[in-house]
Amino acid sequence: MYQLSKRFKLFLLPVVLLLAGLSACNTTNTNAPLSSATSTSISAYTLSGGGTCVKLGQHPQPPFLNVRVSHDSFLAHSEPMLAENPHNPLNLVGGTKFFTDPAHYRFQIGYFASFDGGCTWTDGGVLPGFQKEFTLTSDISFAFGTHNDVYAGVVYEALPGMSGIAVSKSTDGITSTPVAIRQLVMSGIVVSKSTDGGKTFGNPVSVIESQESKIFHDKPWITVDQTNGPHKGNVYVVWSYDYGNDCGQGNPCVQELAFSRSTDGGKTFSSPAFIEGSAPFCANPLPDRPPHSTRCDAAIGAIPVVEPDGTIAVGYAVAFETILDTARFIPTMLLVTTSSDAGTTWTAPVLIARVHDVFGRFPPERYRNETLPAFACDPKTGQLYLTWSDKRSGDADILFSTSSDHGKSWSLPLRVNDDPLKNGANQFQPQMAVAPDGVVSISFFDTRLDPRHRLIDVYLAQSIDHGTSFLQNVRVTTQSWDPAVDAPIDGYGNQFIGDYQGLAADNFFVHPFWNDTRTGAQEIFTAAVPSAQPK
Repeated sequence: MYQLSKRFKLFLLPVVLLLAGLSACNTTNTNAPLSSATSTSISAYTLSGGGTCVKLGQHPQPPFLNVRVSHDSFLAHSEPMLAENPHNPLNLVGGTKFFTDPAHYRFQIGYFASFDGGCTWTDGGVLPGFQKEFTLTSDISFAFGTHNDVYAGVVYEALPGMSGIAVSKSTDGITSTPVAIRQLVMSGIVVSKSTDGGKTFGNPVSVIESQESKIFHDKPWITVDQTNGPHKGNVYVVWSYDYGNDCGQGNPCVQELAFSRSTDGGKTFSSPAFIEGSAPFCANPLPDRPPHSTRCDAAIGAIPVVEPDGTIAVGYAVAFETILDTARFIPTMLLVTTSSDAGTTWTAPVLIARVHDVFGRFPPERYRNETLPAFACDPKTGQLYLTWSDKRSGDADILFSTSSDHGKSWSLPLRVNDDPLKNGANQFQPQMAVAPDGVVSISFFDTRLDPRHRLIDVYLAQSIDHGTSFLQNVRVTTQSWDPAVDAPIDGYGNQFIGDYQGLAADNFFVHPFWNDTRTGAQEIFTAAVPSAQPK
């Protein structure tokens, strides 16, 4: 997430078979056994026209090649995000923070593109259209449109010096020195569009802009309606809309869940609607809240998906403890709200789970964390899936829940990682994607291989039975990495390895997309992992 001064986000021929479905679909069991299902074998994991990393033959075996994506001169990279073209699995687009000054938490968003299945990458540099010396950009997410175009949503902060009012003061009647009366620090959400598969992006289009002293915008996520319904091609953006105080400074504040849409291909966006809603389970006695308030107005980490019938579903966390120290007794909650009319009206939020948040650090480590959900849906059936990191068992595990009735009811949480329960290892920062064939993939950071639980690996878990069980976890990284190496420092003195990572999947390959320090610096890596096949 973006938080400078705020609170601490194979392939068998023909290729037409691979229409990848990503973020747009277009008593707790915390020690679940491995799946009893067996994966169906296929003839060859080979992507025609792809690079060597997606030409693995009939019986691919780990380890799988870890591909370094970033080769630029920026000093660190983190919070990567990834999307795959649903019409061409050779085409992937990724983005991440490009740090210019890690010690002072200064960065901009840059992007990459691949046209050979993720084996080689072109570096597009930073997104165009921002004044580099004055602007921070962050929290990128991507969505492919209906005509191979790519939308990128980001948050930005225009720093003091970009705009403001000043007068000149003289102390000797001869010389004068400018003196700032006030500096206008602007915060906003913008969307940039690419029409060439992510090679280049145009100038950003404003979704919203506000004076940051009044409103701060955080953690946007974007999706596109890929259905054949009446709202096909609509672009949807959700984000946290913070006001009332400086969130994360121990002050009470309000974090509403904002929604905006574009019906003209990203040329214009509607004024924000606030969709977090109210529910009895959101009532609490915090001193800043109106008496008897049931507003679910501590929303963070929202992700929108579009079900096959065009219904929009938004999964998000309500985390009062991350914005107010005195709220530590209030558990984080994971909620979902839906709209069947392109975002005009929304259902009351449904409670998915109460969470033992990983907010803070894993002592003695200094990098920050918090529980942000990953949310996805099956592109054919519309079944919804949500996963998160949770320390109810003492250390952090990846938990998972699913709904087959449009989010009205949810399964009990299922433990995804298969290491021994309560062994001290931490699993965190999950990301999720559902392939067109319905296979659910979850990637996550994992410390299980290091006896001290310091060094980090990336693992992948997959379900071939719609989330009923998960197959044996697969190690993705070919070597563990040290989170303390070359870590940027955020505004609270925490080391920063990002708050989330990226993932994309099609019917035959899964592409985790993560930051790691094996080179001595924070760089972006990916891998093409052969996917389990449905029964």
